[in-house]
Amino acid sequence: MWREEVQVMQAAITDVVFGLDNVLVEWDGRRPITGQYPEGIADMMFDPADEWGMEFYLAMLESGWSEQRVLASYEAHHGPAIAWVLKMYLDHEADGFVGMMPGMPELMQDLDAAGIRLWGLANTTEKHWELARQRFPDLAKLCDSIVSSEERVRLPDPVLINHAVERFGISPATTLFVYSDKHMVRDLEDWGLKLSISKMRAACEISS
Repeated sequence: MWREEVQVMQAAITDVVFGLDNVLVEWDGRRPITGQYPEGIADMMFDPADEWGMEFYLAMLESGWSEQRVLASYEAHHGPAIAWVLKMYLDHEADGFVGMMPGMPELMQDLDAAGIRLWGLANTTEKHWELARQRFPDLAKLCDSIVSSEERVRLPDPVLINHAVERFGISPATTLFVYSDKHMVRDLEDWGLKLSISKMRAACEISS
């Protein structure tokens, strides 16, 4: 059944651009903390109401801030004890990888066999991408990848999309972009791109 899906996709799609976390690989950002501290510490660190919390500083890392700059700023807002927890998070970042997304290795293999080129474009850091690449050999099927920290701009900024289109040599008209963040998908769709969450997840279920 999945082979038929690939044939249909091949007729309209020449390239697929993937995000990383919870698209290609399953990621749990609490695990680097809960592996070292109680759950309550992770709850505090990931409190969405904290203006200067993890969400903000992870976005800054993805925008090109160094870990040293992030730790210094975090300590200024939260104190040295809590900043040390963030340091432990960064030191144990690889612990957050759970595995490849279910069915994704088979999906990537089938798309590659169908002649569809695979690419990576993600809001992440060079370190995070390299940790994933070392842990998951299937990521070698990507022809190339771009990470936001290297370019110092995050999706859904069209500057990053235009850079990927130029560097990868892809046509937006025949390229499917796959992301897990519904808000980012909506924003990118406003730029006329072909976006998918459910189609690729369903494909993974078919192939697994």
